[in-house]
Amino acid sequence: MPSVIPVKRTALAAQGAVTDWKLRHDFTAVARGVVIPTPEDHDPSAFGGFAVDGVTRAWANHLNHPDAVIGGWQAADIHGLGPDWGDSAPVLLLAGHRRNGSLISTSAAKTPLRPVFRPLPPGLETCTPCPLFPQMKVVTPPVAAVQCLWTILNGRHSWWVHDIPDMSREGRCAVQFLDAFAQATWITRAEILAASKGLVPRDILAPLLDLADDGAQSPMETAMRLIVRDLLPEPYRWQSQVRVDLLPDAHRGWTPRTLPDLGCPELEIALYYDGGHHSEGAQTEVDFNQFHALRDLGWEVIRFTKSHLRCPGDMRELVVKAIRRALQNR
Repeated sequence: MPSVIPVKRTALAAQGAVTDWKLRHDFTAVARGVVIPTPEDHDPSAFGGFAVDGVTRAWANHLNHPDAVIGGWQAADIHGLGPDWGDSAPVLLLAGHRRNGSLISTSAAKTPLRPVFRPLPPGLETCTPCPLFPQMKVVTPPVAAVQCLWTILNGRHSWWVHDIPDMSREGRCAVQFLDAFAQATWITRAEILAASKGLVPRDILAPLLDLADDGAQSPMETAMRLIVRDLLPEPYRWQSQVRVDLLPDAHRGWTPRTLPDLGCPELEIALYYDGGHHSEGAQTEVDFNQFHALRDLGWEVIRFTKSHLRCPGDMRELVVKAIRRALQNR
C-alpha cells in the first residue's frame, strides 16, 4: 500500500500550516480538491497520464464520495494485486444510478482527476479491507477480477504483451492478469465464474480460466507457459513450480532442491524464465550449478530470457527437441 495518505485541500488550508504557494508547488492533486505531498522521485508519466498510483487515487476519491463503492482495477490493487496493473486505469466508483465517464483508460487519462461512475448493482457484496480507511467499501475479489477482465476483453484496458501463437492480445492479457491475481489472493476459478454472470460470458471466461495457472510468479513466466502450452503429447501436462530434489551435498549434509518455473516431472523436462536478477554474479553461479545438477539426474533443462520470449517460434522449437530427447530416453 502507498505510504502517503491523501488529504483535502480545505483541511490543509484550515490548519493554517500550509500556504497557498506551498499547496501549488509542493503538493500534487490526486482527485478534485484532494492532494498529497509531491514525492521526491515523483514521475507522473509512470501512471499512464494519471498523477499517481491507483490506490492513492481510490483513497482520494473515497474522501469525496464516501458512500460510493470502489470497483475495478483499484479494488483489485487494494486486494493485493500490486503496482503497475491498474495504475494507468481510472478509478471506478459504484454509486446509485449514476453513469458518467469512460472506462477506456487512455480516454479517462485526459481528465485524470475525475472518477468513472457506474450504477451500484442491488445486493452487491462488498468488504472493507483497508485499515487506513475502515469505512471505505470495496467490491470483493471475485467481483473485482471479473470487472477487470471485462475491461481487458473489451479493449478498455491493456498493456504490451508478447506475441503468442493462436491467442488474441486480449486473451494474453487476461491470462496474465488471472495468474497475477491468483498469486495475490485466495480467489478460485469457481468464485470468478459465479461472479461473472451478466459481465463476461461463461463460454469466453471458462477457456481463459483453463489456461490460467496460480503458480506463475510473473507475467513473463505466464508468457513462457502459454508459448509452450500445447507441445507436450498426451497424457503429459506442464506443472508450475515443480520441486526437484538434487543429489545430496555430502559436504554440507543436506539435499539441495530447485523449483523449475515450468516442468514435466514424468518426462524430466525443466523450463526456467531468467529475469534481470539472474544476470548478477551470485545468481549466475547458482543457475549454472542447478543446470548441471539437473543434467546429472537426466533432466532436460532450458533457461529462457526476455530476448527468447520475443521469438516464440524459436522457443517452441527448442522445447520440441527437448521433448523428443526425453521421450527417446524413457
